[in-house]
Amino acid sequence: MFANKYYERDIENAFAMNRFFFRIIGMWPFARANSPLLKSMETVALVLACFVSLLSELIPTMLYVFMVLTDARLRLRVVGNAIFTAVELVKYVYVLFYKSQVRSCLILVDEDWRNVVNPSDRVSMLDKVRIGKRLLAMCALFVYLTGMSFRIIMPLSTGKVVTPQNVTIRPLPCVSYLVVLDVQRSPVYEIVFFVQFLSGFVKYTITVATFGFVTLCAMHYCAQADALVTLINDFVNENRPERLNKRLATVVEHQIRIRNFLQLVQSVTQYPNLIEVLGSTIMICFAGYYAIAEWENHNIVRLLTYFISLAMFLFNIFIYCYMGEQIVEQGEKIALTACTLEWHRLPDAKARELILLISISDTPLKLKAGNFIELCLRTFGNIVKMAVTYLNLLRSIE
Repeated sequence: MFANKYYERDIENAFAMNRFFFRIIGMWPFARANSPLLKSMETVALVLACFVSLLSELIPTMLYVFMVLTDARLRLRVVGNAIFTAVELVKYVYVLFYKSQVRSCLILVDEDWRNVVNPSDRVSMLDKVRIGKRLLAMCALFVYLTGMSFRIIMPLSTGKVVTPQNVTIRPLPCVSYLVVLDVQRSPVYEIVFFVQFLSGFVKYTITVATFGFVTLCAMHYCAQADALVTLINDFVNENRPERLNKRLATVVEHQIRIRNFLQLVQSVTQYPNLIEVLGSTIMICFAGYYAIAEWENHNIVRLLTYFISLAMFLFNIFIYCYMGEQIVEQGEKIALTACTLEWHRLPDAKARELILLISISDTPLKLKAGNFIELCLRTFGNIVKMAVTYLNLLRSIE
């Protein structure tokens, strides 16, 4: 029997949304207990389908940019989507390579849910799960709403375009060049349209899945940090001297555990975080650039789509930085608790044993992108300023 009698219900609640998005793209690291072979075959098929769909959009788009277009300004107008596809493809490859480390993180989360016994700690963990699920739902809403607008509404609302040479062009979600095939002829046009829609769905799911994993781990760390603060206070308030050693051992073990957990999360997410920050910064520039261009053309549908895209990328970066800020605040909270303990109430030997605990607490860990960009709200402000700077550079090229 598990220490937490509500374990099965709690872990299902904690993992449900993340498992749903991970399984769509074949990244969920746990096999089904009843059919592991079937699960492996399903995963391989999904991964291959995702790679084929992404490359089926990326390669024809790049061929169009470098083989058909010759004007640098026209290339700027269409290359943004190719950059976004490449960013999501790199993130997908990285997460697949580090799938075992992702599994290790989720196993630690599972063990914490299994072993929690303090009702207040469980309530805190449930509250953090609720916050994480709400953030993930908001991210999914933003991402898929943008995708629906870009992949379906925007090309269909444009309608057929007749060139001065009396050639009818049916718009696609993304430009495409197939060398030997004419994308304007049926059924090639319909196939390309469907493939680009499927590729967009895969890209947006990768974005949501990686976002959900970071949110899950960050919120879980915050809940465990709150539990550590409770353990530290309980240690000082212990009235039975014979139980002090056990209390102190519990505090030290829990502190080491959550620090190791955050270090593991950092090692797994540092490069996806870096790719997300850099990629979203670039896409903010392009979304703003495209919005300015459509403002001049008075195209309301495209303008609205690009504004939604701009809001999506800003929201994604903000939440990543918000997660990092929450981790920093929890570390400061632990350090403040350790440094303000009423150690004078303890025996001299036990008070001296707190020195190492205080020293470790005074050096809190942080969530970083690429192990050199600290994710915090100050970084978000710097990213926005940098994006505006590069947007002005794009406008000068135009």
